[in-house]
Parts: sequence; C-alpha cells; structure tokens
Amino acid sequence: MFFCFAGGGKHMSRIALIGKSTAKYISLLIDIWNSGDCAVLIDWQAPFRTAMEMMCEAGVRKCYVQADLWVECTFNEFYEIEILRFSIDNEATFVLSECLYNKFCADYSRSEAVIIYSSGTTGKSKGIILSHFAINTNADAIIGYMHPSASDDCMYTLKQLSHSSTLTGELLVALKSRTKLVITTSAVPPRYILTTVRQYHVSILYLNPTLLSLVCGEAGRNTYAVSSLRRIYVSGAILNDKVYKNAQSILRGISVFNVYGLSEAAPRVTAQTFECCKSNSVGKPIDGVEIIIVNEIGTPAPDGTRGIIHVKTPCLFSGYVTGNEKHLSIYRGWLNTGDIGFKDKFGELHVVGRIDDVIICDAHKVYPSDVEKLILEDPSILDCAVSRCTLNGSEGIGCLYVSGTNRTINIVRRLKNTLLQYEIPKKFFRVEAIPHNDRGKVDRKKVSKILSEGSMKG
Repeated sequence: MFFCFAGGGKHMSRIALIGKSTAKYISLLIDIWNSGDCAVLIDWQAPFRTAMEMMCEAGVRKCYVQADLWVECTFNEFYEIEILRFSIDNEATFVLSECLYNKFCADYSRSEAVIIYSSGTTGKSKGIILSHFAINTNADAIIGYMHPSASDDCMYTLKQLSHSSTLTGELLVALKSRTKLVITTSAVPPRYILTTVRQYHVSILYLNPTLLSLVCGEAGRNTYAVSSLRRIYVSGAILNDKVYKNAQSILRGISVFNVYGLSEAAPRVTAQTFECCKSNSVGKPIDGVEIIIVNEIGTPAPDGTRGIIHVKTPCLFSGYVTGNEKHLSIYRGWLNTGDIGFKDKFGELHVVGRIDDVIICDAHKVYPSDVEKLILEDPSILDCAVSRCTLNGSEGIGCLYVSGTNRTINIVRRLKNTLLQYEIPKKFFRVEAIPHNDRGKVDRKKVSKILSEGSMKG
C-alpha cells in the first residue's frame, strides 16, 4: 500500500464531484485527493438548485459533473463555480480496474478529504467534513473485522459513493485491501443483483434493508446459483426483524451481518461478526470505538434499558460546513448520535430509532419501531411505517402499511391485545409502497405528510 501526505504548502480547494458511481467518478475522486484537495460529494439525484446551494455553502469553485446530468439547466447565476463535464462509459456494472488500485494512496493527514451531505431525513442536509485520517482509520478498522482476501474475495456494491458508508466501508476497504470490487451504477431489479453475484463469483455483498428484502423475495421465488456468496453486510437503515428472519430462512448458508454508523463517525461504529451475531443487533464496537447508552440527563443506562447512543471514536468528523450539532453531547463530550438504543446481555447494540421519531402522546413516549414490529407479525403485511400525523387539528399517530388486502381492522384488533390505547395508531392507509430515501431509510417526513393530508385511501 502506498502512503501520501497531502498538502506540501499548496492551498487546499474544495472541488465538487457529482455523478453515478462509475470508474471515471472514482478516478476523479482519487485525482482530487492526490492533488491535496477536498472532494465535496453531492448525490447526483439532488435537484439542480439544491446541489448548487450546497456548493455555494461549501465554498466550491470547481465542479465535475457527469455530462448527461442537468443538461437543460443554466449555470449563469453561479458563474463563480467552474463547471467541468465528464463523460462516462455506459456499462451498468464494472469491475474496479488495476490502474485505480495503483493510483490510490492512503493518506493519514488531518487535512480535509471529503464533505458528505447528510440524508436530510430529519431536516436540512448538512455538509459533514471528514479528514483523510478519519476515513482511512475507519476503513482500517473495517478491514480488521472483515478480513477481506485479495486472492479469494470479490465484493459487490450497488450504493452511491456520495454516501459515507459506501465510500469508506466499501470503496476504501477494497482499495486498501486490494480486494476485487464490482459496482453497479444504477438501480436494478433483484434478479439482476443475483445474476451478477453468480457471474462474478461474488463472496461479499453490500445491501441496504430495502434491497435485502427485494433480494430475499426474488431468491424465494426462483433458484440462483450463488454458492460463492458467503456474507451480506446490511447498512443504511434499521433492519426490521421480519426481513432479518426472512433472510435467515431463505439465504441459508449465507451470513447476514448488520453494521451501524453515521457520517459524523466516518462512518462505521459497530458491526456484527461471526463471533458477535446473536440476534438482529448491530453488533459490537469496531476497533478503537467505544459506545455508551445514557438517559436524558447523561447518566449511563444499564444493559437492556433504552437511552441515547453516544460514541467515542478516533474517526470523529472535523465539523459541519455550516451550523452545529443538532443533538449536543450529554456524556463527557462524546458524539451524540441522535439515535435511541440499548445493549443486550451479550453486549451487542440494538438501535430502536431516532430521537426525532419518538412520538409524545398524552405525555408518554411512543417508539414507532415497537408498533411497526407488532404490525409486521401479520404475514400478510409486507411493510409498514408508523409516524406522527395531524388528527383533527392535533398531533396523533398514524400508520401506512403494504398488503394485498385491507388489514386495518385486524391490525387494530391485534394491537389492542398488546399496546396501551395511546400507542395504537388512529389513522391507517394501505399503500403500494412505503416511502424510502436512497439510503433505504423510511422517509418519515413523507409518511407523516401522506397521513396528515389523507392523500391515499386505506
């Protein structure tokens, strides 16, 4: 592995990079790093004006954008930003080339490496600044528990490199370990994923919960020769118990591991491994990382008790482009993740949801994931999402669910046997699909809007 030390007296520039996860995109990213500059990674699906606002906010003066994006847009009002269009090959799937492995060199300096924009599911997207030290150290820790083999393994990802989990946990891990990496650049059906696994003899597959559910459905309907596949790593959102159990049943002989993190931690915090996979947890802290669960006044909570997850990591972000943390630390200056969770008796972390998702009803806390878990016990319900919504001018609880038939009466009847009255949703809509963002997370703002506006019929 080569090592680089960026800087050399050169003034660092922030250069935006917008495009799909192609070979050209990766080559430009490495070029930016090798020039001692910082890459501002913006999701190619972001609306034109939103992307331009992000670039202006970050002080970008140069932007590489994929040639076929925003062809109808004008850049005149953003004349201070130099726009450079780049062309790509039209391959839907490609293998990382040897020249890209050779071009990459690991940099452990504290200078800015990337600015990643958060998903914005709980508010405006924020630019998260990560140093070379943070992402490379985090990638080393991931390699430490994955033990990828350059001679035996083949990794496969379908996620966007503008996401920290894909960038650090998949691309950097492949580059640093020199493990073969197959990348699909666009959304594809689950049969394509399984066919690609067979074609390239993939041994390690990276998915989010939505993709895992789709792959399980396809593998349950049709037979695929995927004997090479040994591990699936799931990230991006909480994997519900129903999908987890379904994967264990259908994908026999293939280990399904949850991992957890956030961009502010570069991003990986915990991971399941062969030694730490007792249930649908997100595993234990990776090397160098510590976690603690605390109550609302910062007192450590005993195992099994829910609280706010705080993280201590050497890979901490350098700050935001603008603004401060939404959730301030309440424990020794550790990173407040904004997530609710608990440790089980084995010391494994379970993530329940976001602080922002907790619904207050009659001065009581209602965790949407608890209600969703009970609803999904009905085998005829394929997916669901519980969220706050407006009911007769006041805040209440509503539920969207996916099913072939109207199950509202059955859901309410079952919930009355388990939950208190204030925990039971008061409004239900049967829908074709639950809104998710491109990271696989439930878009609760959209769920709440659908429920409040009553724009779909149950």
